[in-house]
Order: sequence, then C-alpha cells, then structure tokens
Amino acid sequence: MTNSSQSYLLFFLAFILLCIGLDTVKVRWQIAQEFENQEYLKVSQNKLIEINIQLKTEHHHLNSPARIERHAKEALGMVEVVQNIYVTYEK
Repeated sequence: MTNSSQSYLLFFLAFILLCIGLDTVKVRWQIAQEFENQEYLKVSQNKLIEINIQLKTEHHHLNSPARIERHAKEALGMVEVVQNIYVTYEK
C-alpha cells in the first residue's frame, strides 16, 4: 500500500468513527428524553389517580340514600309515610 492510500483509509476510518460517535450521542439523547417523558407520565398518572379517587368519593356522596332522602324532605317537601293505608275495592 502506498502512503496516499493509507492516508485515505485513515481519513475514511476517522469519518466512520465520527459518524458512529454522532449516532451514539443521538441515541443517548433520545434515551434521556424518553426517561423524562416517562417521569412526566408517571406524575400525570398519579394526579389522574387522585382525581379519580376524589370523583368516586363525590359520586358516592351525591348518590347516598341519606342525602337523597334529606333533599326530598327539605327541598321537595316530601314527607315520610308513617302509616299504611289499605284501600279495598268492593264490587
């Protein structure tokens, strides 16, 4: 091999090494971004779980029989039937 062909081979190998190094840096940056995204998603999921628990609690509170009965008595003026009245029809 001549001296010029060796230098071309050396430059070619240096260029390949540079390309591989840049690709490695790009992959590492993408992995770091994905870790940040994963942490953000975990925080978002925890917030949504807390909101879901609050909504379930509110749903159970609003649909409780005691609350519905109190609303019927106070707002709608309904009263509880204390005696049973039986109506019989005679022919």
